[in-house]
Amino acid sequence: MDFNHQILIALPDMQDKRFNQAIILVCEHNEDGAMGLVLNHPMKINTEQIFTDLDLNEPQKNHTVLDGGPLNKNCGFVIHQNNQLYKSSINIQNNLTLTTSKDLLDDISNHVFAEKWQFILGYSGWTSDQLESEIAENTWLTCPLDLDLIFNTPKEQQWKKALSLIGIDNYQTIMGAGHA
Repeated sequence: MDFNHQILIALPDMQDKRFNQAIILVCEHNEDGAMGLVLNHPMKINTEQIFTDLDLNEPQKNHTVLDGGPLNKNCGFVIHQNNQLYKSSINIQNNLTLTTSKDLLDDISNHVFAEKWQFILGYSGWTSDQLESEIAENTWLTCPLDLDLIFNTPKEQQWKKALSLIGIDNYQTIMGAGHA
């Protein structure tokens, strides 16, 4: 099954505490594995600090930096709500793009980028067939990508909202259950 551009929702009994109540945007999924970004685990730093460290002007709107996952914490990702491509961008779906190049940060710091965006450090990854196995073992639920969930829902409410998008309003009813 193809999980590209889906949202993974951690089940309440997730054993790996790094993914407690996580929702993850699956950016790429193929025969080699999968790569995704946790969208609701804030770090204790903000984009003003990141931009200062990169010798950039402060962004017009300061954001909390998200912890995208346990891998490569020095790698920064920006998801943004438009189709504009930069030097290192991939279009996830209509109106959602992932960029890793500094040219987008330059536009944000010069206040010429007016779209919604989120800065993320690190990512989550799975080897070949690992994600499929975890879903089959009831570790994750999936839901379709939802821009309102990503950009307009407070981080502390995203997990419950993701569950509600697939018809689950009482998370205690899904303890130990999942679907592929």
